[in-house]
Amino acid sequence: MKKILVFILLVALIIPALSYAKRTPRYKAVEVTNGGTIKGTIKSENRVDDPVIPIRVKPKGDPEETRLEEDTCGSSQQAMMYVLSPDNEVKNALVIVEGITHGRAAPKKDITINNLRCRFEPLVSIAYVKSYYIIRNSDPLLHNTWLGKVLNAGARRTIFNLALPYRDQVIKKPNRVAGLINVRCDIHPWMRAYVYSSRHPYAAITDAGGNFEIRDIPPGTYKIRVWHEGFEDIIKEVKVKPDSTSDFRAVFTNTRRPFFMK
Repeated sequence: MKKILVFILLVALIIPALSYAKRTPRYKAVEVTNGGTIKGTIKSENRVDDPVIPIRVKPKGDPEETRLEEDTCGSSQQAMMYVLSPDNEVKNALVIVEGITHGRAAPKKDITINNLRCRFEPLVSIAYVKSYYIIRNSDPLLHNTWLGKVLNAGARRTIFNLALPYRDQVIKKPNRVAGLINVRCDIHPWMRAYVYSSRHPYAAITDAGGNFEIRDIPPGTYKIRVWHEGFEDIIKEVKVKPDSTSDFRAVFTNTRRPFFMK
């Protein structure tokens, strides 16, 4: 009876794993000779004020350490979450081609995440699996850089949690995990950043005018996800034709509260 129960448990664990593997086929790098382009603009329906984040430094045993941290971090930070143009175009939105199974190889390009004046720079970035994270501390303070993959319902799975106690310290770590990565610091809970870690090159970040462009996409019909920390996701379908440009425009209508405001 015990052996039967063990067998049933193993089957219950294996079948979901196999079905998940079927739903997420591996990406294959191929030559793309007739690829198309998706180009467009992301806007907000309404004007949204960018919040100011209050900073409260915990007193240290040594008053000089407390003073150094206060001088470095300041008493508040502009969140730089809702960075909108005069026409409400949105900066720092991620535009991601989802479910793509083949296309150009992802670039071999490392990404640097810098701890600078008690904020992470850049706030939003794109990394590529099989490249490296370069984690830097430019402050004269102890920081920890905690990278976690964002899962369903807001859960988070730790990838790295790295202590950087010294100014100009650098740690290099391999990127093996795809998906949306949230970056935090336990010591300074207002600090945050976001990385989209991709197996392919078909993702972009909007500029100050809300503009983006993704090139050399194999012809086909794709779902495009638009993600931003302060707005609810947008998912739209777009058809990519050979050697053509597809216009893509999306408008955020609903805001959401990121973790540091909850």
